[in-house]
Amino acid sequence: MDYRKLFADVHRRPGPFTLDGSFHDFTVFIRGCEAGNDRQLLAGFREWLVARCGHGDNLIWEALVLWQAFPDRLPQPEELQADPELNKAAVETLFLLLDEFLQRRAEHGGLAKIFDEYLTWRNAQSWS
Repeated sequence: MDYRKLFADVHRRPGPFTLDGSFHDFTVFIRGCEAGNDRQLLAGFREWLVARCGHGDNLIWEALVLWQAFPDRLPQPEELQADPELNKAAVETLFLLLDEFLQRRAEHGGLAKIFDEYLTWRNAQSWS
């Protein structure tokens, strides 16, 4: 299955997929796709985000996406639900990053390069 296309379709038209357009619903849908692919669809996504953010090795990928969308202050889930503009920024960032990751991973040796960049970042940390 072409997940880049599926995720673009879901992003563009969440209703037919029974999603409400919230960051939460989209991340649950993506987690479901991940589960249906033996947890391999997003292999390397969290590590790619950690290296990209330069921090957050203790966070799940959803939180790292929010750090990319809101580098100054991580909004609480209630804020995302209450503020359509915050939700929209989070959703746009989610799908932009997800597409970029899937494209990068599909390149020859992409997953190995992603993990290599992550390990290089991790080894450069003072706590490592």
